[in-house]
Amino acid sequence: GRWNWPSVTDFDIQEIVAGLPLIHPNQPDSIRWKSRDGKFSTAAALKMLQPPSGNVPWRWLIGGKFKIPRHDFILWLALLERLSTLDRMWMVQQDTSCVLCGGSLLESHEHLFFKMSIFGSLHFYFKAAVRFQWLGVNWRRDTTWASKRWRGKHLLNAAARTMLSSLVYNIWIERNRRRFSSIASTAEIVARKAIEDVKFRIMSASLPPSVQRSALYKVWKIPWDFE
Repeated sequence: GRWNWPSVTDFDIQEIVAGLPLIHPNQPDSIRWKSRDGKFSTAAALKMLQPPSGNVPWRWLIGGKFKIPRHDFILWLALLERLSTLDRMWMVQQDTSCVLCGGSLLESHEHLFFKMSIFGSLHFYFKAAVRFQWLGVNWRRDTTWASKRWRGKHLLNAAARTMLSSLVYNIWIERNRRRFSSIASTAEIVARKAIEDVKFRIMSASLPPSVQRSALYKVWKIPWDFE
């Protein structure tokens, strides 16, 4: 009246074996699946096998009404801190200094987004042009703050999220140009390119007349009759 399992050393398997029900030799065998209806399904099995996953704090920053896929991809890598910054490549790179600063500061996600010296000029330009504001504490805290501040489907929030992804993307492109092609643009040119990317994306969206659209066009200085 007991299970005859081989000896196992894996702790997780031991827990499973210990939790098996006792055998009742005088009753017919039956198979039951732990679900609401007691029926097995591949989807339910896969969900049980997968580790539990919570919502990431920056979940509202990816996608939205005005998403630009290539921008969102770079932002996603930056949020995961998986871009090939020099602090992650130190074993194959002798020079790990930030090319955007021209000094000896270590290039990292924390530094690029946004502690490098040219960001002061970038932030001033964004704030004056499209009222874009950034907390400026550290990368992880800032993105959590931005995700809460710009969450939801409001057009101004969607545009702000796209502005962030465009900023990250264009900074990364500028970094690569300087490192691999020795071609440098001014902070104003980088800022103007990031803003134009978002502005053109907004203009390409089919937005019906509304109070939100009026507010969006006013902030982004889009003429009412451009269509």
